[in-house]
Amino acid sequence: MNLFIVEDSALIQNRLIRFIEEIPGMHVVGVAGDIDSAYQGILGSHADAMILDIQLSDGNGLQLLKDIKQSKPEIKVVVLTNHSTEANRIHALRAGADGFLDKSTDFELIPGILHRWQRPLPIH
Repeated sequence: MNLFIVEDSALIQNRLIRFIEEIPGMHVVGVAGDIDSAYQGILGSHADAMILDIQLSDGNGLQLLKDIKQSKPEIKVVVLTNHSTEANRIHALRAGADGFLDKSTDFELIPGILHRWQRPLPIH
């Protein structure tokens, strides 16, 4: 599975990359810290999934989420944010997010989510 990271903090970018490198079959195909670079990078890559921060240096990641889901609706997106208000969660899910996590409390849930996306449950 190919993953694109949209996060403007180099510290969090590096932490995510370390997490993801430990997951067999998971590959980081791009990292961006701003909306424009992220949009162009995702459209130009073969990303299957994206980890997205809401608060980016040049704007709100939720608009990027909407734009990506319109262009490539098959991409799975988990929002990872320090701004985990109920309003942001609702807006993210309405915009097409497949998951919503708080950076301070849910970071360790990322590998499990990515594993599930790699191996979807069989339909009976």
